[in-house]
Amino acid sequence: MNFLDRVILALSPRRAMEREKSRTIAMHYRAARLGLRNDGIRPSGSDADLAGRNRRTIAFYARDMIRNTPFATRVQQVISGNVVGDGIIPKIQPSKDLPDEVQKRIRARGLELVEDHLDTTAIDRHGLQNLYGLQTVAANTIVDAGEVLIRRHRPASSGLAIPLQIEVLEPDYIDDTRFGRSPEGNEIREGIEYDRGSGDRVAYWLYTQHPGGEWRPGSSPYVSERVPAEDLIHVFRVDRPGQTRGVSWYTPIAEKLLNLDDSEDAHLMRQKIAACFAAFHRMGPDAKPRSELGGTLQPGVIMEIGENEDMEFSDPPDVGGFDEFQRGVLRSAAMGVGITYEALTGDLSGVNFSSARIGRLEMDRNISKWQWLTMVPMFLQPFGRWFVEAWAEAEGNETFQRLLWEDPRTVRLSWVPPHRILVDPAREFSALREAVRSGFQSRQGVVRQLGIDPERLVQEQLQDKDEADRLGLPFDSDPRADISRKNPTFTDKDRTDE
Repeated sequence: MNFLDRVILALSPRRAMEREKSRTIAMHYRAARLGLRNDGIRPSGSDADLAGRNRRTIAFYARDMIRNTPFATRVQQVISGNVVGDGIIPKIQPSKDLPDEVQKRIRARGLELVEDHLDTTAIDRHGLQNLYGLQTVAANTIVDAGEVLIRRHRPASSGLAIPLQIEVLEPDYIDDTRFGRSPEGNEIREGIEYDRGSGDRVAYWLYTQHPGGEWRPGSSPYVSERVPAEDLIHVFRVDRPGQTRGVSWYTPIAEKLLNLDDSEDAHLMRQKIAACFAAFHRMGPDAKPRSELGGTLQPGVIMEIGENEDMEFSDPPDVGGFDEFQRGVLRSAAMGVGITYEALTGDLSGVNFSSARIGRLEMDRNISKWQWLTMVPMFLQPFGRWFVEAWAEAEGNETFQRLLWEDPRTVRLSWVPPHRILVDPAREFSALREAVRSGFQSRQGVVRQLGIDPERLVQEQLQDKDEADRLGLPFDSDPRADISRKNPTFTDKDRTDE
């Protein structure tokens, strides 16, 4: 019992008993005493937001690593390339309560707007990328900074198919120095304004320009403005209950990747020094060296030194096993962000089909989780509502416009992620075909699993069939050909009657 315990015992025996009881219980768990033996651990009872107050500094480090270290760049490429790929595509889904003819018209008009507006650079506020390019930029930003903002703009009389454009913003735009109360009594915390009654987000305070950019005339990087929350989408991975901001995905691996990069530079320098094979020409006492001593040691150089001069070289210890050390660090880094070592490095030397498939299946679970728990619900579903609102505003047909406005469920957008890379297409396609035939999966489900919109696929198949029939071109990929071979009396008319 220390001095503090004796004081507490004298003042409050009950409190002293509780302290001793807690200490006794804690002693049964070695994990409760980790901080006494491990300097690297910092136990803290802070909530998710307080623990992430250094998110901006971490993001700065992560971006610098992405600019300068290849494996940090590769982490971002692998995650965004698998989560977004060439795009998470929208699918128009009218309410099944509508008449079939109305559903058909809505699908046709919606697909036309998708192709004219979302599939082109018209959707981009800066006119540089289509929706799928903006998805990639957003995914990259989520990985390096932990979060991203999507801002809605509603340009009027701009010649667009619908009055909707979006802008992808880094979280640096959030003025996180703003705390306190708004004139309406709402709470402002880290640049986000919450309703005083419901606690819902009602606005964001954003800088008028990027605080890390060059000063532009007419604006200041340190002046923020209030932007209604209805015009912003805030996307981040939720790791803890109550979390309101995101943290860079590089947080658990940044130190490892940086130290590995430094180790590679040191190993490369060691190899360069080892390659500097040089010859030393010891001159007589009366000879005059033709070159000056003290130059840089270079491969193949012949250096002249005087008779009474000598040179000594250090003999650094041999650093063996660097390749195995590097692989160990990279495996740890890949595991820390949820991808495979092979995807991170491209090293397939120790992989066979079975091990590659097992590793890929584990990574696919993470990819699917990031798609369906982050990108789709937090980014694309709110964007889909923006799309339908702009569609209703632009629609000239009063009946259709009233239909969209009166019930938002009249039409919605569902989303089809990019196709999954098949490790062995011959085996996997056979398994998918068998699953459909046995009734364990629907044909549409398999098509969506491959990253293709079933409706577009059917339309394209119908176009292929009509064009082939018009030109009289038979293809063995046409199932009608197989049916005709089995039953010569079977015709297109029989198929229609069935």
